[in-house]
Amino acid sequence: MSGKVIFIGPAYPYRGGIAAFNENLATIFQKNGWQCKIFTFTQQYPNFLFPGKTQLTTEDAPPNLSITRGIYSTNPLSWLKISKAIVEEKPDVVITQYWMPFMAPAFGTILRRVKKELPDTLCVTVVHNFKPHESRIGDKQLNNFIANRTDHIVCLSKNVAKEVTANNPDHSVYTFFHPIYDHYGEPLDREDAIRQLGLDADYKYLLFFGLIRSYKGLDNLIKALSLTKTTEKYKLLIVGEFYEDESKYNDLIDKLDLGDQIIKVNKYIPNEDVPKYFCAASAIVLPYRTATQSGVVPIALHFNRNVIVTRVGSLTELLERHQIGLVAESNPYSLAEKIDALLDGNAEVHENFNPIKQELSWQSFFDTFIAELKIDNRDS
Repeated sequence: MSGKVIFIGPAYPYRGGIAAFNENLATIFQKNGWQCKIFTFTQQYPNFLFPGKTQLTTEDAPPNLSITRGIYSTNPLSWLKISKAIVEEKPDVVITQYWMPFMAPAFGTILRRVKKELPDTLCVTVVHNFKPHESRIGDKQLNNFIANRTDHIVCLSKNVAKEVTANNPDHSVYTFFHPIYDHYGEPLDREDAIRQLGLDADYKYLLFFGLIRSYKGLDNLIKALSLTKTTEKYKLLIVGEFYEDESKYNDLIDKLDLGDQIIKVNKYIPNEDVPKYFCAASAIVLPYRTATQSGVVPIALHFNRNVIVTRVGSLTELLERHQIGLVAESNPYSLAEKIDALLDGNAEVHENFNPIKQELSWQSFFDTFIAELKIDNRDS
C-alpha cells in the first residue's frame, strides 16, 4: 500500500534530533512511494522558555520534502488553522512526533479535529520521551490529552513504552527502535577528521556530544578523567551548546586541574561538521544519570564508533546485544574503568558495524512500521 501521509512536528528550519527524525521518516516514506507533507512550527518555543542561542538552523532545507510552517505552539488559532489544512489534505495516515507535555495542547487539538472529520485516517504518535527530564505539575494530564487523541503510540525504547503503558494501560502501544542517523554523509578517515579540526594526532579523543543539561552527567565524566589509569595520551572533546550554567563545569575542570585535557566547543554543531567530531574520536561517551534513548548512539553507529554508556534507560540494549560498546554504572569510578579498558585495548568490543546498521536502517524501520501497524491491510 501507498497513499498520503502527513507528519506533524519539528522540521526545517528548526534544528535538533527530533527534526532530523521527522525529516528522515518522511524521506523513507517518500522513497517507498508515499505522498508526504510535513507541518511544522512558525514558533516552537517562546523565546523566554528556550535556553539555547537559536531554535533555527543555518543549513539548507532538506531536498525533495514538502514542509509547511504554521504551528504556533502557544496560539490556539494556529492549531485550528493547521488542523483544517490537514483535513483538507485527506491523508491516509498522520504521524506526530511527541517529546514533551508542553506540546500536548497544540498537537492534541490538531489530532482531535482530524479524528472527528476524518475518522478513517490513522493517527500515530511517535513518543521520544514521555516523562520529561524536569517534571512539572500537569504533565500526566497533558500526556493523556494527546494519548487519547491518537490510534497508536510508537515508542523507540522499552522504557518509554513502559511509561506510556503505565499511564494508558488500554492504549495501543508499540515498541520499535531508533534508526541509524545516516544523513550526515560518509565516515571520514580519523587522520582527515583530526586535521580538519586542528587537533593533535598524537592524542586519542573521547567525545561527549550534544546539548549540555544536568541529567546527562557531564560532571561525572569530568571527574572520571581524574581517576583514569591508562598510559595512553587522550583528551575529552565536549561538543555542544550549554543549556545550563557553564561556570559549574569550568570550576570543576579547574579544581581537578584538567584544563589541558579537555577541549570545549560551546555551540550547536551543523550537520556538515558532525562527521569531523565523531570520526576524530576513539569512543563516544554518554555518562547520563537518566535517559530513555539517545539520538547520539545512532550517530556513533553510523560513523563506526564504539560507545561507553551508563546503565540507565534503554541505552544498554544495543550495546549488549551487538558488543559495540561498554556499559558503566552512573558514577565517575565506573566510567574511568571503562575508559581505561577501551583506550588500552582491553575491552571486548566488535568493530564490524554492518550487521547493526542493516538491522537499524530507516528502510527496516519503515517495513516494521507498516507491518506492525497493519497499514498494508487498510484500504487506500
